[in-house]
Amino acid sequence: TVSSASPANGATGVAINSAITATFSEAMQSSTINTNTFTVSDGSNTISGTVSYSGTTATFTPSGNLSDSTTYTARIAAGVKDLDGSTLASDYTWSFTTVDTTRPTVSFTTPADGDDGVAINGAVTATFSEAIQSSTINTNTFTVSDSSGNVSGTVSYSGTTATFTPSRNLSDSTIYTAKITSRVKDISGNALASDYTWSFTTGDFIAPTVSSTTPAS
Repeated sequence: TVSSASPANGATGVAINSAITATFSEAMQSSTINTNTFTVSDGSNTISGTVSYSGTTATFTPSGNLSDSTTYTARIAAGVKDLDGSTLASDYTWSFTTVDTTRPTVSFTTPADGDDGVAINGAVTATFSEAIQSSTINTNTFTVSDSSGNVSGTVSYSGTTATFTPSRNLSDSTIYTAKITSRVKDISGNALASDYTWSFTTGDFIAPTVSSTTPAS
């Protein structure tokens, strides 16, 4: 029988560079422990790797790191045999889930970096590559500023998009810089690799006036 497995069945937060092991209740015929009888799959495909055996423990070593946030199923086939030729009564399977180590990124923004003629009454948004901890999205980590300093406003978050809504209209013909700081984190606690900044310029929406006339009125 399989006495224990590592990672354990149902384990979460498993390191992506982990080896997968199965320990048997007695010594096994090493020739029966191979990549045909000890497999690991991600639900769609069997992953490549090598199998070794020592003592009473078989080890599957993946060819590369496992994928983040993925559930894997390991299987020991009933074809493995002990030294007397007895086989497992049936296939032994167990599953585990890897940890999310991928840092979030900003996928796109509105306005986009470099936009000009931007409406002065619009909100500023940033959409992330994955779900974010809403508690890390606030006016300290999502700011909009001009040459005079930060613009006052509120920050909200829905889906994967954070929205900065200025307290009043932006100024005409002004360059603004928006920033998402690296204190923003995804659900697994991974932070942005660095601050993300972009700039845009508002349009000229001030109607012209006649300043003077000759002859004067």
